[in-house]
Amino acid sequence: MKKLIAVFLCIMLVTGCSYAFAGDAWVCPQCGAENGENFCVKCGTPKPEMLVCPACGEQYPPDSGVVFCGKCGTKILQNDLSSGKLEGPGFDTPEEALACYMEGLKNLDFEQMLSAFAWETQAEHYSIDMFFNRIKSYSPTVKPRIPFINDFMLAVNTEEIRAAQIDMIYRSLEAYILGEDYPNGQIVELKEEEDTEAFLQKFDNGRLEKLSGMGEIRFISPDLVTGNKFSMPINTENFKKQTAHYGANEAVNIVGVAEIGDEVLCCCPTICRYGEKWYLVSCASMTDYIIGIEVAKQAFISVTAEQFHSVINQ
Repeated sequence: MKKLIAVFLCIMLVTGCSYAFAGDAWVCPQCGAENGENFCVKCGTPKPEMLVCPACGEQYPPDSGVVFCGKCGTKILQNDLSSGKLEGPGFDTPEEALACYMEGLKNLDFEQMLSAFAWETQAEHYSIDMFFNRIKSYSPTVKPRIPFINDFMLAVNTEEIRAAQIDMIYRSLEAYILGEDYPNGQIVELKEEEDTEAFLQKFDNGRLEKLSGMGEIRFISPDLVTGNKFSMPINTENFKKQTAHYGANEAVNIVGVAEIGDEVLCCCPTICRYGEKWYLVSCASMTDYIIGIEVAKQAFISVTAEQFHSVINQ
């Protein structure tokens, strides 16, 4: 009888543990292993906490990949902090990736903008030899610039890729805020204290805050802003060559536009698909080059509504 009770208790204990394990099961965001403890049994990554919307309290599983709350629309997660990665979880469509980037600009949320990019994924697939073969030169100012031959260099190049895009966003913001006062690469001499004060006051003109008034984001074909030049065979072929070094499964250009008062803001990034997920890989694109956008304004440009409609109606 004692043996039967012992066996019964063992069965109950095992069954109970199994149910407890199933109820607390989670998938490691780092290595993909299934777990039931507080740390991953394969790589030691801590069990992620539930994602909680800071506005309404709605909760989501840590591996759901949500960026915005489905109940109230508040931003929840920009990148996969539990995995230690800089990049976000990726997007189902290129339009979603671009919308995240532009919404970040509207919200003046720099981290949200950066969450739209592939950082580690791009670095892991990047072909430095194809890049050099395309540009036919080597320059210390070009990023990335060293071979991806070990983990250290991979980490360095990930940071280099990210820094290049951050700089492009910064320069475009500066150009947007200053408008006609933008020095466009020229040195502004500030010989006197009054010169410094006058120059800094130019940044306090309300232009940055104006971005929060961005209207509905919509997407158009690059052919609409390039006069059908984007789909010309020579440009289609050049686009393939220019994006081959990203090592992506697919690369596209789309144009995101949104009205801001009497202006229209346009973003024309290069967007790539790695596996099933889409990310921005560069603020710049073939579209920018065709229409002659200055390097300092390639993260986004702003034109008058009249200028915009005159271009797409040609």
